[in-house]
Order: sequence, then C-alpha cells, then structure tokens
Amino acid sequence: MAELRQRGALVRAACGTFPYGGSLSSSMRRARPTLVLAVYHSCALPPPISCPHTRHSMPAPPASKTGAKPKRKAAPPTARASGPLIDRIFDDVRSRIEQQVLEPGERLPSVRAMAASMAISNETVLRAYDKLTAAGYLQARRGSGFYVSPQARQAGKSFPAGRWAGPPAFCSWNHLLHSDHAHGDSALGTLPAEWLGTEALAEALRALAARPRRSLFEYSDVRGWLPLREALSAKLRTVGIGAAADQIMTTAGATDALDLVVWSFLYQGQYVVVEEPAPFIHTQRLLASGLWVLRVRRLHDGPDLEQLAELCEKYQPKALFCSAVLHNPTSTSLSPRKAHQLLKLAEQHDMWIVDDDTYGDLLPRSELGSVTRLAALDHLERVIHIGSFSKTVAPGLRAGFLAAGNQHMERLLLMRSVRSIQSSLLTDQLVHHLLTEGGYEQHCEKLQKKLAASGKALMTKIRARGWQAVETGAGMYLWMSFGEGVDARPVLDALRADGVMLASESTFSSSAVPHHVRLNVARTDDAMLDRIAAAVARVAAH
Repeated sequence: MAELRQRGALVRAACGTFPYGGSLSSSMRRARPTLVLAVYHSCALPPPISCPHTRHSMPAPPASKTGAKPKRKAAPPTARASGPLIDRIFDDVRSRIEQQVLEPGERLPSVRAMAASMAISNETVLRAYDKLTAAGYLQARRGSGFYVSPQARQAGKSFPAGRWAGPPAFCSWNHLLHSDHAHGDSALGTLPAEWLGTEALAEALRALAARPRRSLFEYSDVRGWLPLREALSAKLRTVGIGAAADQIMTTAGATDALDLVVWSFLYQGQYVVVEEPAPFIHTQRLLASGLWVLRVRRLHDGPDLEQLAELCEKYQPKALFCSAVLHNPTSTSLSPRKAHQLLKLAEQHDMWIVDDDTYGDLLPRSELGSVTRLAALDHLERVIHIGSFSKTVAPGLRAGFLAAGNQHMERLLLMRSVRSIQSSLLTDQLVHHLLTEGGYEQHCEKLQKKLAASGKALMTKIRARGWQAVETGAGMYLWMSFGEGVDARPVLDALRADGVMLASESTFSSSAVPHHVRLNVARTDDAMLDRIAAAVARVAAH
C-alpha cells in the first residue's frame, strides 16, 4: 500500500499538485504532459494495455542528440474503437481509483495525449472515459478534461436496490410477479427461464443488430409496424379470426392493450362485468378507473350465463372482460355452445366484450376443436381480442396486440396517438423475426407438451394427498382446493409464517373465505407440495 500511495503522489506531482499543497517549478510544468503519461503508465497495477498493432505498451520516447534535429517518424496506425480495449482502459482506471492510486479531484491525461501515448484512436479513449463517467468514476469538466469524481470511491459499491413493496396487504399481488426464490415460485404467473430458453431471442437480437432499419429513426404507423401486423393477421387466421392488418394494433403486452381499451371507451361510474375468479390485473385496472365492477361466476365451460343475464337486466353494463381460452386462474376454456349464447346475450343488451387471450398460444392444436374464440364468431363486431407474447417468449419483452373492428379501431387510434404515439418498433421487429424466422410455432408446441406432462403429474400428486383440482389437460395452472368447502385461510397463514406465498383465491375474487389456490404446474415441485402438506397437518392438529 505504501508503494501505491507513493505512485499516487507521483501522479499528483505530474498533474501539478502535491499532497501538502506544494507546486511544481515552471520548468517541470512545461514538461508535465510527458511526465503525466510516463508516470500514469509506469504505475500500472494490471498488465499494461497494449495496442493491437504493437507488441509492447507505450515505449519511452528516444532521447534526441544535443543540437540534432530529431528525425520525423511515421505515426503508428491507430486502432479503431474496440469494445475489449475500452473495457481494459475502464478496468485499469477503475482499479487505480478503488486502490487509492488516483485520488478524487485528480485530472487524467487528456483524450488526445492518452490516445497518442497508446497508439490508439481518440474515439477509443473518449468512449472509455465516457463509460467511466457514466459509472460515476470520472467527472467531465468542459474545456478542462476528465477528473476523478468526488464520489468515485462509492461508484463501484453495490447498495441494496430499493424495490416497490407492492400494494397494501388487503389486495397484495406482488408475489405473483416477483419471487425471492427462497421458498418456491409456485405463485408466479410465468414459466421458468429454462423452459422459455434464450436461443431464439438471442438469435433474433443478433439478426436485428446486423441489419438496423431506418424505420427506427422515424415515427411509424400508430397501429404498429406493418410487417408484424401482417404476420399477426396470418397467425389469427389459423384460429379462425379474420382480422386485417389495419384491424390490429401492437401494444406493450396484454396489460397495455387492456389499459388502452379501458381508457378509450369507459368512463367513471359506468358498470362493467368481470368473471369470478378473474385475473387480478383486470379487476385492479377497472377499479382504478372508477368503474363499478360486477362479477359473474366462472364455470368449467365459461361464465354463468343465467347470472350474467340477471346482471345485464339490472345494471346494463357497458362491457364484459373475460378469457375464452385457458382462463386465468382456472385454465378452463369457453365451450362453443356457450360462446354462441354469450354473443347473443351481449347483442341483446348492447354490451361489448374484451376477450383476453394471453394464454391462448399454450393451448395444444388438438384442443382447438373443443374451444371457440369469441372473435372468430363475432368477426370483431362486439369483441375486442387481446393477445400477448409475454407468457411464451419473455415476460420482460412486453409484447402484445389487440384486434378490433373498424368501429372500435378509430377511437383506439385516436387515444393511442395522444397517449404513447406508437408501440416500440424495436420490439415489433423482434417479435416479427420470432414469428417468421424464429420457429415460434414449434417453440409453443414444446411448451404445450411440457405443460401437459407437468400438469398431469401434478394432478396425480394432488389427488394422492386427498386434495382436489380442476383438470383441464392444458395451460399453466391448476385451480386447487383442500377439500369441498374447506377454508384455505389457516393453511395460507401457516405457509406465510414460514415465508411461503401461494396465489390465493382472494387475489382473484371478492370471496371473503378463500377455498382455492392457484398452482403453477411448471414451478410446483415435490418440496412445495410437502410444505403445503405440512401446513395442512399443523392446521388440522390445532
């Protein structure tokens, strides 16, 4: 450490400052640029940075003979900006700062001087300095150069990231989105990363980077990127939905599409209907908009139409929010018979329908004949169809879309134009690559098979323990109870005391007494089932 401090003193001396307030003589100040570079490189702690065109680091300038005119040598070729070289400069300077060789407030060699000393381009040094500045190690001063930041010693330290604690306990759903990985992830509404894979997404990113598009530097169609909308139109035709490219709008996930629909057509104080149970995001978004939320029971084949008819007669709701295919949280789907009846009821009471098809791509092709998407029957007259790629590609991608008839699309376009102008073109192009060149259909088929196998195995284990669940043969979830009419609250409380969070029925419904929990079939292992069984046993013992 004494050697390091001695070298730091040499650097300070070279920069014209001394630790005790002294200063250089005028003759030494004139020679300062050369001295700075020599000292800076002589006290390197990591291996010296070498130029790709030379075998050694910056050599000392040859001494010229007295009175002799030095011969002019051709300048060595400069290296273009290189990522690895930038990183090495970054690491070198950072290590000097962290090991107190460079002190806060000290000036670094100029960009030009550093580049010339290392026989590399100015751009490489500038980018390295900029990277150090962005990381908090350096401070740029206009007309003066780069200096070690006063907060440089704290720049490399990690602090616990502040994280939103989620909504109040009475409506908490934060554990459905984030996990601490300590006691299982069964409550999460996503597939494991190893299931989704990274190869296709990484290949799509590389393909886009290799051929950047001029469209990224301009505003695009408010509906979204046309090639993607054309691909989505073709995709929807495979499930019986006839939607032209102009009837499709890309969005930042299904949640963004839902938000846009609510903002475009509904007003505070109006009545809307959701299924019971329903995705928490449906209910929370509608309540946040000041709407009166009515609830209709979700049965194994769709909503309870008798109850829905009574609600329509009494309240005349403006819209119904539902999921025809692989409903969250039950993974049940709407039967063709009930789909026809539902559309007739909507027409009778002048009610439009939002069909959230977020999980639709997880339905095996063999099951298509037993379910019906509402937009396929309605031809987008009363139905707005919402889709998503968050469950099948990556939750963080935030990629989705909606399909609507012209009578709805006009209003949606107006509200989109003043809300977010357009969706992300980069995301649109990424999804387009996945759909057209990335093997998306084959990827979904693999997920469908894995989910079917995992769901079947989990159902067997649940029944072996004496519990009950709705068997659907597809989808991400099992809707499980501990027995007919059994109150799940004591079990959930016991699990919560052990740090285990499950997706309780209370998150998805207005029921004061939860009887069900939602299990993610891809994330519920034997260890999780054992914890649940232990909690059930403790509750029974008391």
